[in-house]
Order: sequence, then C-alpha cells, then structure tokens
Amino acid sequence: MRLTDLAKVVEGKILNIEEDLEVKSFTIDSRSSTQDSVFIPLKGNTDGHSYIEDALKKWSVGYLTEKPLNFKNGILVKDTYQALKKIAIYKRKSIDTVVGITGSSGKTSTKELLNFVLSNFYKTYATSGNYNNEIGVPLTLANTPENTHIAIIEMGAGKVGDIDYLNNIVNPDIGVLVSVGHAHVEKFGSFENIIKGKGEIFNTSHYHVLPFDLLNYYKDKLKKFITFGEEGNIKVYDIKIIPEGTTGKVAYKNQVLDLTIPIFNKGIFKNIGAVAGVLYHLGLDPIESLKVLKEFNQIQGRGKIIKIGNLTIIDDSYNANPLSVKNAIETLNEIPTVKVLVLGDMLELGEESEKLHRSIAKEILKSHIDYVFLYGEETKYIKQELEGKKYVLHTDKKEIANQLKKLENSSPTVLVKGSRGMKMEEVIEYLKN
Repeated sequence: MRLTDLAKVVEGKILNIEEDLEVKSFTIDSRSSTQDSVFIPLKGNTDGHSYIEDALKKWSVGYLTEKPLNFKNGILVKDTYQALKKIAIYKRKSIDTVVGITGSSGKTSTKELLNFVLSNFYKTYATSGNYNNEIGVPLTLANTPENTHIAIIEMGAGKVGDIDYLNNIVNPDIGVLVSVGHAHVEKFGSFENIIKGKGEIFNTSHYHVLPFDLLNYYKDKLKKFITFGEEGNIKVYDIKIIPEGTTGKVAYKNQVLDLTIPIFNKGIFKNIGAVAGVLYHLGLDPIESLKVLKEFNQIQGRGKIIKIGNLTIIDDSYNANPLSVKNAIETLNEIPTVKVLVLGDMLELGEESEKLHRSIAKEILKSHIDYVFLYGEETKYIKQELEGKKYVLHTDKKEIANQLKKLENSSPTVLVKGSRGMKMEEVIEYLKN
C-alpha cells in the first residue's frame, strides 16, 4: 500500500505528504526504522511522539501521529494504538489461513517448529521473538508480507479475557493450545482462571489442536479438533535424550515416525505433536511432513546448545514456570554426563510461589542431577529443601559462573533456566568473558 492508502485504512488525515511513497512495514521503535517503514508512536513509559524525527532521519517513509506536526509524510489519527489495530485487521483479511498458538509453556517453540515445517509448503510468516501481547500481535499482523498463505501468531495471556481480546484482531482459523500450567497464576488469580483464559483460543477458531490430557476441560466448546500426547490422536511417546539430541516417536493411525532432533529438550516432542495436529487440519500428511525437523535448530535462550571450553551449556534461559522447569529437570536427568542445573526464580506465581518452588526441589531430588546453583529470592525455598541431600549453592550470577569454571575438567552439561526477569543468560555471558 501507499501512504494515501494507509490514511484510508486508519481513517486518518494526511499531513505534508511530499510523495505518495510505498509502505511495506511498520515499526514502533525508531531505531529499527527502514526505508520502507512507517513509524507508529505509542504511549507507554515514554511517548513515542518524541521519536518521530529520529525515525524519519533513519529513513522511515512516514509516520502516524495524534498531534498535528510539520514533519513530512504524516498521517493524523485519533489514537495511534487503535490505528495499529486497524492496520492489523486490514492485513488479516488478505491472509489465507491464520494459526493462533497459546499455552503456559512451549508456545514459542511450537511456533518456530510449525513455521519451519510449513515454510516447505507455503509462504509463511510468524511472530518474531515473543511479540505475543496486545502490541506485538497487531504489529506482527501489520508486518505480514503480501501474498502470505499462512500466518503463525503466538498469543500470550496474563489474565482471563486477554486471548479473547487478541482473537478479535487475529481471527484465527486454527487454534492451538500447547499446554496449561501455573505460569502467571499471580495475574490470573487461580489455576481455574488459567484454564479458562487459555481456552479462549477455541472461542473464534474453527479447528482446534490440544493435549489429550486437557480434553475434559474443553470438550463442550471444541468443534473440529485433534489431540496430541501419549494417548492422543497424534501419539507422542518413547522420548529419550541421546548424545545427538532428543529422539522420540510420533504416530497417527498406522504411520509411525522415528525422529531425532539436535536439541536437548524432552518437552519439544509435545510441541511436535501440536505441529502434527495443525498439519492434519491443513490437509497435509501429519507424520511424513515432520521429517524435515531433523534439521531444526533451536533459537537463543530456548534450549540452544553452546560449547564453552569443556562445558556444554543448554541455554534455556528465556523463561521459566513450574511446567517448563519440570521438563528441564527431566531433560537434564537423561544426559549421560555430570549434570548441573543453574536456576533462577520462577516469577508471577503469587501466593503459590513458595509451594511451587518447593515442588521443584522435590523433582530435583528424584533426579540424578549432580550440582544445583540457584539465584534469586524465591529459589531460597529450593535450597532449603535440598540442603544436606544435594550439592546446592545459592549465590549471585558471577559466582555461579566461577563455580562452573571449576567443574570444567569433568566436562559437565549445564542447563541454565529462569524467568525472563531474572536474566539468567548473564551467567553464560560471564562464562564467555
């Protein structure tokens, strides 16, 4: 579209248009402005209007504004955020199929896996990073290239109603629920509310994918659905950690695929089960199509393997909740080396935080993990449970890195995990430096 077309979409008034330039992308960060982008200033901790001039200097072709300004190629609107939503809804109409993905854990990995597979069959576009909130979702849709066949949209939620709000923008054809756990229980208020809030992914979509063990919670609202898991329609089983990564079986009816992917993460096969469910709804072979995943590699912070000297680091530092930490412990437990768990706080657990951190300690005690290094206020409860039973140290990130270096001679595998706010990747940075 061109600037004049954009003005019609957002119901805005043109300001100082020097040339009716083509618009190919949108940005809310002046630092990422490009020669074909329009800058959308949003109001948050700072007012984005202060950066309009910066965006134009960095080659943005135009900008939206709530204030009448004299800069070239502006479009005056009542509300820049509402204008962003209008662009997203307009772009959504031109996309053949949209897959909406939510869950307490695993939604980003499922999105990456699905995009990896589907890009072999269609022109796809997927959420960048974790742009999964009320700003990131419309921004993703707004930036969907022309002639995109399938858009894969990650949809996050912190309370009941969040997914329904995003549904009105995304209007997903296929709704995927990857998992339900205690993530964000502080914001949701209760586990029952998490069940309700995540289940909103099924409210507007026509085809549904979900874990078999959650079927009873949602069967009254499901339409055309398929389940995954050990007892699901798509069976996922016999998952093991081997030196090459993670291996397992995925089956549908009489088809069985033995798959090995170069990632240490037992939970990834549940995500692959969800991918198979989407393939089924798209009319693709849900098993044969998965063979390309043997070439899949994980993104930074999501289980990526990093070698530093004699240390093998599994960088799972991007986020953590009880469900994903339990999976991380199970994964690390199966690696046939000296095993080290580096864990930061699981945040946003509210009144259940102490209980849930202590429950993680119980999972560690059932494992063969050799060393546990803890960081943060809430992990003190894990330390209390482990003292005298496991080697445990509760300290700062720099000291954790120092202790890891002392273990180098034993060539350990080190899994690093914690909630996003804990920035546990800093331990890895200390090790590199």
